[in-house]
Amino acid sequence: MTLDEANAELCRHRDLALTAYGHRLLAQGADIHGEEFRADLAKYAGELEAWRRKAMDRLRQFVQAMMERPPATLH
Repeated sequence: MTLDEANAELCRHRDLALTAYGHRLLAQGADIHGEEFRADLAKYAGELEAWRRKAMDRLRQFVQAMMERPPATLH
């Protein structure tokens, strides 16, 4: 899996989580046109995006560390 593919997968999970959260808010009686609904979604979207960025940073660091590691030798 490439970093681009990993990022796409993280974005997909972020979007699914945000959709599920929106459905849950609506099921609890939130007004889809209300300011509170939009504010709650925006806040959660920000948290999910921070999670995605952090995960991608860790993946990049892991890949970089693996590239800098000396190759294993068989004895």
